[in-house]
Amino acid sequence: MAKKSKRTIPALMYQYQGPQRNVGFVLCPLYIEESVEVEMEDMLFIYNEDFVHIRPALDHAFPVTDPRTGEEMKALDPCWENPITKDVWVGNLSELDQQVVAEPELRMFLDQFTAWVRHHLQWADGIEVTGNL
Repeated sequence: MAKKSKRTIPALMYQYQGPQRNVGFVLCPLYIEESVEVEMEDMLFIYNEDFVHIRPALDHAFPVTDPRTGEEMKALDPCWENPITKDVWVGNLSELDQQVVAEPELRMFLDQFTAWVRHHLQWADGIEVTGNL
């Protein structure tokens, strides 16, 4: 009998080369209608050491309102869920696209990230960022 491979969340890496201890952020398509099941393959994991290049754009978007509860989130919570709606992501993506970077590898990392977000925003109501720090 053949072994089934373990399903994992894909990771996007820029410079992180440490152990796979999974300290960082999981990005997941956000559906206000919670009956939609999101597959692991549709999520994205970014190690905290690489997420520092994305975080400033997200920090500029806050405060935001949780679309499910109506609560105001004052800042990105690195230990919890941060449901961010599509309209907020538009500004985040624009900021990341315009970010001046000296290293071509960093530009490629940012472009891969923004392409992933844009792809999922075609169907989702937003992207939820969940930290585990």
